[in-house]
Amino acid sequence: MKIALLTGSKETCKSLTKQLKNFLPQTIELDVYMMDEGLGDVSSPDFIIYSSQALYEEVAVLGKIDPTIPFVVGKRTINYDTLEMVVSIPNKTKVLLVNDLYESALEVKEAMEEIGLDHMELELYYPGCNKDPMEFHHAITPGELQYVPPGIENVINIGSRIFDFKTIAKVLSHLDLLEQSSGSFSKMYLEKIINVAKSLANSRAQIINLNESMDRVIDGFEEGLLIFDPGHNIVVFNDMLKTILKIKQFRYIGNRLSRVIYNKKLLVYLTDDFLTEPLEMSIDGNEYIVSKFKINQSGMTCASFKPLKEHQKTKALKEEAIRKGYVAKYNIDDIVGRSLAIKKLKSLIDKLGKTDMNILIQGESGTGKELAASAIHNHSNRSDAPFLAVNFSALPDSLIESELFGYAEGAFTGAKKGGKKGLFEEANGGTIFLDEIGDISLKVQSRLLRVLEEKEIMPVGGNEIRPVDVRIVAATNKNLIKMVNEKSFREDLYFRLKMGYIHLEPLRNRREDIEILLDHIAEGMTSTKVEFSRKLIQKLEAYDWMGNVRELKNTINYMLAVRTSDFIDVEDLPSESFFTAEINESKEFEPTLKHSEELIYLSDEHLFFLSLIHQMISADEAVSRTSLSEMSRNGRFKRTENQVRRILLQLKELGMVQISKGRRGIELTEDGYQRIKTSR
Repeated sequence: MKIALLTGSKETCKSLTKQLKNFLPQTIELDVYMMDEGLGDVSSPDFIIYSSQALYEEVAVLGKIDPTIPFVVGKRTINYDTLEMVVSIPNKTKVLLVNDLYESALEVKEAMEEIGLDHMELELYYPGCNKDPMEFHHAITPGELQYVPPGIENVINIGSRIFDFKTIAKVLSHLDLLEQSSGSFSKMYLEKIINVAKSLANSRAQIINLNESMDRVIDGFEEGLLIFDPGHNIVVFNDMLKTILKIKQFRYIGNRLSRVIYNKKLLVYLTDDFLTEPLEMSIDGNEYIVSKFKINQSGMTCASFKPLKEHQKTKALKEEAIRKGYVAKYNIDDIVGRSLAIKKLKSLIDKLGKTDMNILIQGESGTGKELAASAIHNHSNRSDAPFLAVNFSALPDSLIESELFGYAEGAFTGAKKGGKKGLFEEANGGTIFLDEIGDISLKVQSRLLRVLEEKEIMPVGGNEIRPVDVRIVAATNKNLIKMVNEKSFREDLYFRLKMGYIHLEPLRNRREDIEILLDHIAEGMTSTKVEFSRKLIQKLEAYDWMGNVRELKNTINYMLAVRTSDFIDVEDLPSESFFTAEINESKEFEPTLKHSEELIYLSDEHLFFLSLIHQMISADEAVSRTSLSEMSRNGRFKRTENQVRRILLQLKELGMVQISKGRRGIELTEDGYQRIKTSR
C-alpha cells in the first residue's frame, strides 16, 4: 500500500514523517511531498495525508490530485518533547507567540491551550501585526525564528507541530491498523503526557526554590511585613515583624493569626475589612503605624508595620513639597494616544522610571517634555519626594546659579539674611527637571557637571559643600550633538545626562493620535460633551502641526470659544493666518498617502518582493508564486514557492497587493505603488 504525505515545509515534513513511521508497518510505502520544493508529480497513491486544512485547500486549487483518492486532513498539536522549557515559564507571564501568519499563530495557541498550557498570557505576533514587542521578555515559536523580533531575552523554539491523537487514529483506522496498534499508540501518548506532568512537577519545584529565595529577600525588609489569606492563615511573616512583636516561636507560616498575634486591637484591625485607614498603635513602648491593603484576585491581605517617626517624617516631607508646589502633575496614564510611538514612550517610561539614572528627553516644542518628565518621576521610587521643574530659557544667566545652588548670607547685594536654599537642595531625595538644558552657559554647565559627578553643591558665595541626592531629568528641543561638535555644550555633561534617553515624536509623525487628543483635550476644557465632525478630523490630521500638541490645544480652545453648538465642524476652524506658515502648503487639509503610510511597517523582505512584482508587471509578465520564487534566486532573499505564498499573504493583509485568479493573478494596490515610489 502506498501513502502520500503532503506538507508545506521541509521541517514539517521531517517531523511528521518521523512520527508516522512510529506507527506504520514497514510493508506500507510512505512517499513525501513538499510545497516548498514544488509539489511535483504525486504518483497515484492509495491514501493521502494532508498536513493541514490550509495545505489541502491550496493543493485543491492546483487541481493536480485525483479528488476520488481517500484522504485525511491532519490536525496538528504541540510536540510534547519540546515542552519542558515552556512549562517552566512563570504563571501569568506575557509571552509572544511568533509565527509567519495570524492564522498559523492562532492554531499554535489553540493547540497549546488544548493540552493545558494556559498558564501564560499568549499574545500573537506575526509580520505586519500592530504589536509593540518591547513589552515582552519571552517568545515561543514553532520553528519560525526569523520572525522573532530582536531584543527578546528568552526565545523557545518548540519546533514543528505534529499530528494530534485523533489524526493518527483516523490514519490507523483507514488502514485497518487501529486495533492492532492501539496498545503501542496509547502507550506512546501516555508516556508523552507523563513527561509533561514531570516537567510541570519540576517547574513547581523551581517555584518552591524561588519562593525560598523570596523569603530571604522579604526577611531583609526594614519594615515588618505580614500577608495572610482569606481564612486568616499566615502566608508571609518576616524577621523584622518577629522582632517588632517579639515572637519567638519558630512555626508561624500556616498558623492562624489568632495563634500568633495576641494583641486584640491589632487583630481586630487586621481582620476587619471595613477598617481601611492606617492604625497608629504602641507595641511594647514603641510607636508604629500599621497599614494594610487587599491583594487583587487572591483575596489575601498585606500589612506593613513601620515606625511612626519614619512615617511622620515622610509625611511631613510630602506635605511640604505639596505646599511649595514641588509636585509632578502628570502620570503615565495622562499620556494619550494609540500610535506605536506613544506605546513605545509608555514602555520606556515604565522601564526607565524604575531606575535611578539621569534621563535626557529630546523633542520639538510642544511635544510634552514636562509631561514625560513628570510621568517618569511619578513612576519612580522617588514619587513621594519633591519634583521641581526649572526652565532655563525663562531665567537670565545671572540668576541661574543662585537659583540652582542657593547662596550664602552676604553673597551679593540684596541677598537674604541667612542665605537661601537652592533648587537642588529643595529637591533633595526627589527629581529636578531641567527644561531647555541647551540654553545654559558653559560656566553653569561646569557647575552642573560637578553635581552629577560628586552629588554635592556649594552655594554661591559660600564655603560649605552640601551633599544632595537628586535625580536629574533634562530636556531640550536643540541638537545637543551639534552643539557638542561646535564646543557650545560640554561633551562630558551631555553623556552624563544621557544615561537614559527618550525621543518624543512630533505630532505629524503620529497623526492617528489626533482624534483621541481632540476628545481628551476638549473634555478638560469644557464641561459639556462636544463632537467633532469626520471632515474636521481629516483636515486636522492632514495639517503638519509645527507647534505640536500645544498648537493643537490652542486650536481646540479657539473652536470651543466660537462654536454655535456642541457639534464642531470645519466652519469653526480659525482662519489660515492663525496657523503656522506651513498650512499654506495644504490649504484643503486633505490627508495624503504620505501620512498614512508612516503607520505601516514593511520589512526589507516585503519591499524586495514588492519591487519584484512591480518589475514583472512593468515588463507585462505574469506574476505568480513560481515566477517570483525563480526571480528571487538572483536577489537578496532567495525564497521557495511556499515561502513566497506566505509573503504574498502578508502583503495582502498589509494592503499592498491583490491576489486573484487569471493571468495577472497578483497585482499591486495603489498603496503598493505608492510605497514602491517612496522606497526608492
